[in-house]
Amino acid sequence: MNKRIVLIVLTWLFVVNLFGFVVLNRFNLNSDTAYKWITPQSFPTAQSWDLVEMHNRWDSYWYLDIVHNGYYLKTDNTLANVVFFPLYPALIKILGTVLGGHFVLAGWILSMLFLLLACSYLFKFVQQFHPEIDPQLPILLMLIFPTAFFFNVVYTESIFLFLTIATFYYAFRKNFYLAGLFAFLGALAHSNGVFLALPILWKIVELNGFRNMLSPKSWKSLLPVFFAPIGSFLFLGYDYVKFGDPLLFFKIQSNWGRSFSINWEHFSLFSHPSIVNMGIDIFLALFIITAVIMVYRRLSPLYAIFMSTTLFAAFSSGTLMSVGRYSLVMFPLFILLAGIKNKTFQLGWMFVSTLFLALDIMLFVNNYWAG
Repeated sequence: MNKRIVLIVLTWLFVVNLFGFVVLNRFNLNSDTAYKWITPQSFPTAQSWDLVEMHNRWDSYWYLDIVHNGYYLKTDNTLANVVFFPLYPALIKILGTVLGGHFVLAGWILSMLFLLLACSYLFKFVQQFHPEIDPQLPILLMLIFPTAFFFNVVYTESIFLFLTIATFYYAFRKNFYLAGLFAFLGALAHSNGVFLALPILWKIVELNGFRNMLSPKSWKSLLPVFFAPIGSFLFLGYDYVKFGDPLLFFKIQSNWGRSFSINWEHFSLFSHPSIVNMGIDIFLALFIITAVIMVYRRLSPLYAIFMSTTLFAAFSSGTLMSVGRYSLVMFPLFILLAGIKNKTFQLGWMFVSTLFLALDIMLFVNNYWAG
């Protein structure tokens, strides 16, 4: 593991956690009013000297709920933890047990560890497959991305980023079975993990030629492509075995608002926080859409297709409310930004991105909606 990358990540972790701890205890805030469903009773703002608990917000509660109670349905069959994939809470359970039941600490440690691994693999990936780019720069651009604080909390962003980059790395090195293993784990970590079959399929066809792949003798080489779908279907199969419904995941997802219809009742329209929040989401959505187009033109259609699947998942909420967080695993975005020749634009983006990151940290630690 590159010592320089370790130093960069550790420095970033120190700075963002110190900043988050300061802003958690500096302000006397009322509860968030950006969305109607955010109530003071459910999402209180509270100053605290508990550094570890600062990383336990929003979806963190659901991962910890799985750790403590396993998967279950509520009597009203609406919001339930069955939409959260099992790998990350399983690892929290194992490490948290070793740590004497400190499961929030375990989740935080795991996120930091997987962030370090993800940055290490991104460094190697850029160094080998994009040698014209300084391999440290995409990492720096990723760590100052507006929603990068999610790499450092009890969320799946770090583990899924690591498994995503590892899948691409070994697929590009033509080690397809190892790439398939990481894709399988990615499918057990995140709903978008099924799309990790794409880089494996792309590189196998690229290696053998499309016409040769039509031969029955070549079909065996496609086996690693199915590892990711198998991981996803195992989770859906678990739903069928335990709850008798193989489509339960999709039904509960719709109860979480994951549909392409816009649910206007979520918004506190015309309130200042709602307008600002929506403006930031629209800005990030337009930025990512533009980036996908530029990645297609300048880097690779494979990267653009992969990023588009992530956009598809983000837009499925009907509100754009998580587009910034979902974009974190789009590592080709950071390769694209690192390759920009216009240094004025690049520095301008760094300033803008860093300020938005500071805002996002302030929102998250104070129990405001941050993505």
